Amino acid sequence: MKHKDLTLLNAIAPLDKKAKKQVWKDITGELELGLARKIKQTLKLWHTLLLLLPIVIFTSLAPNASTIILNAGDTGWDAILENQQLYIKAVSPMVVGKNEVCVLWIKKNGQIFKITELPDSGVKNVTLGKTMLANFKQAMVIISIENKAHITMPKKMEYTKHL
Repeated sequence: MKHKDLTLLNAIAPLDKKAKKQVWKDITGELELGLARKIKQTLKLWHTLLLLLPIVIFTSLAPNASTIILNAGDTGWDAILENQQLYIKAVSPMVVGKNEVCVLWIKKNGQIFKITELPDSGVKNVTLGKTMLANFKQAMVIISIENKAHITMPKKMEYTKHL
């Protein structure tokens, strides 16, 4: 609308002072000219970025959903660590003597921790505590053959791998 049209409209249907002030206030609010508009847009941008920041940080820092501990092609067992669960599946396990068993260990910072005896067949699930779980990071995995009656430390190591 041009100025002439607005003047004609005002002559036909004039507004009282209170209504005029409200109309101009609404128009000014819609336009938001100048510095105030730029500041508001900048704040909206930063607000959006701050809302996205935790998503980006936590997504990038989140550990892998699962970690392969053992590969059946190398050891005869598949072992996957997922959250606090260690899933072990016997695919083609080592053949050991009647009184022997294969044992899974981890070694970290010179300390050796027994995790579990490996299954001869089927699947075995082991729930790990948070401290034991922390030991898996950058540790060495060891499989040893031990006497069933006396398992304290790995004696006959058959396999080692750094995680």
